[in-house]
Formats: sequence, C-alpha cells, structure tokens
Amino acid sequence: MATIREADPADEGELRRLEKASPQGHDARISSERTTFFYRSDLFPRARVLLAQEGAHPVGVMAYAVREAYVGGELVPVAYFYDLRSDPSYRRSMKRGLWELWQAVREEAAAAGARFVYGHVKGDNEEAMRVFAKGGGQVVGGFTVLLLPTRPGRVRLNPVPNWNDAVARLGEAVGRRDLRPPDVAEVYARGEELGYLRGVFSSQTRRGYAQASVWDCSHVHRQRVLAVPRLFRVLAEGINPLSRLLPLPRLPIPGQTLALWHVFDVLVDGRDGRRQLKRILADLLCRAHANGADLLAVFRSHGDPLVQLPRILLKETLSYQTVALPLAGRLPVPPLYLDIREL
Repeated sequence: MATIREADPADEGELRRLEKASPQGHDARISSERTTFFYRSDLFPRARVLLAQEGAHPVGVMAYAVREAYVGGELVPVAYFYDLRSDPSYRRSMKRGLWELWQAVREEAAAAGARFVYGHVKGDNEEAMRVFAKGGGQVVGGFTVLLLPTRPGRVRLNPVPNWNDAVARLGEAVGRRDLRPPDVAEVYARGEELGYLRGVFSSQTRRGYAQASVWDCSHVHRQRVLAVPRLFRVLAEGINPLSRLLPLPRLPIPGQTLALWHVFDVLVDGRDGRRQLKRILADLLCRAHANGADLLAVFRSHGDPLVQLPRILLKETLSYQTVALPLAGRLPVPPLYLDIREL
C-alpha cells in the first residue's frame, strides 16, 4: 500500500525524476524540465504537493490548490489539481498509488469546502482519464493549444503602457464566466512580481480591436522534445538549414530543449478584430524569437466567442480536456475561463 505525505523542497530530486519519467503526448511528445518543481504552486496562496511512496521510494505525485472562482455567477471555493506524475517502473502498483493520491486530494478539498475538484488532462492521456472516471470525474469542457514556431523579423508593437486598463476591458467581456478568479488583475500582478508577465499587446482600427497577453516562464521551465509529427520532421530537414540564412521559422526536432511564450486571455472584437489579432501574433512570433523563445503557445477555450483565431498554416494543435469531480455543488459549464496559472 502506498503512503501519502506532503512533499517539501528536500524532495526536489525525486519530484523531477518522476516528471522526467512521465513525458506527455504521442506524435508530439515532450518532457518538462524545471529549476524547481514547486514553481507552479508558488502562484497560488493555498497549494499542496502530495507525494505517494512505497516504503521509502516515491512512486507518484499530485498537487492541488484551493481557490475562489465564479461558478454559476457566484464566487465559490474550488480545487484545481495539477502535476500528476507517476513512476513507469511501478505502473502496476501505481494504479493503486494514483487512486490513493486522487482520494487524498478529494478528501482534503472537501474538508476545505471546495465545490468540486477539477483539472486539465491532455486529450490522449487515457490512463489519467480512466483514473478520473473511476473516481466519478466528468468531462466539463476543454481547450486547444496552437504551437507556432517563432521566426526572425522586425518587431513593430510594444506592450500597452498600463495593462490594468486592458485587463479591465477583458474582465468586462468575460463577465462572470465559470472558473474566472475574483480578481484577474491580481493574477497579472503576481505574474509580474515573479517575472512571468511579458505584457499585454493590442491593435485597433475603427472596425475592430484585438488584444492578447503573454506569459514567459522559460527561466524556470522548459520542454524537452522527445518526438514530433512526421510532417514536422520532414519540413525541419528542409527549413531548418535555410533558417540560418533566411527569415524562416526553425522547427522543433527531437532532443531539443524549447522555451515557450504562452499567449492567453485573447480578446477579439469587431469586423476587423481577427485581422488585428493576426497582426499581434505575427509581431509576437518575431518578438519571442528575438528573446530566445522557440514556440508560441496560443490557448483557446472550447466554445469561446471572444477568441477568433486567424487561419494559420504551420502549427501543431494539442487538445486538452477539463475534468471535474463534484463534491458539494454544480459543475462548471463552458465556455470556461482559462486561468494562466493553470496553463
């Protein structure tokens, strides 16, 4: 039987070992490399990282944070789970260990008054989905991620001088969407304090407006490429050598360590809004490249009417499902707000 305890900084080595042993994806497969396993937990005031052990050997980890969010138009406590990792050499016993971790998170979240426990699972992670379904979890929504290779070029846009105004505009558009935190500006301020927030970028004409926010945690978190789709491998053979001479994107290849910029809280308004967003993304691809980033990750919640992405040819699309386990109230319904702390 596995025992569950709270992890602490002395467990850093084992936690990172578990993460390295649990790559994500199939055609596009990556593994995370962090300077500290606890960097995501530092974004939340009430977070715990739970470690499952068999004897003295750590075999799995699961973290969660209790926070307030809008659900059905009112603020309620909810529990967000993340960083679920297991040791592949202990797969048989970890079916029990994963279940006990899930049970521990559910019991602690209920004791904290959370209405439900929720998290985001990569669409092809069948093992995790089986564990959540067995525990009574349900799919309540999801989101897609467009991975765009950055490219050299001229940077034309600057972040807005005062991101509070842009965030206020976003808040009016989003309203009390399910899973939105009570104060989005507070999340931005914390990101700025930790050095993650690159700013908010906007573009406007008389016929339309667009804005997008950028988060960069590459100084504490990078991705190691283990596999890429066949099309990307073929294109990389031809494009990457030319990218040394021409303003072309450099495509990820297996073995490479990637730095990502996350594009979130996208807002498009008006007939010309999509074209303005395309202008922002084109600029960010060049700005990210100039700052050493390899990919832009653009997030879109399923059914989100505020995100109208332009047609993009060279991209890899990842799909995630949002799952939730009811504890003491209704579950969220899409379109869901995507909190950057969870992405």
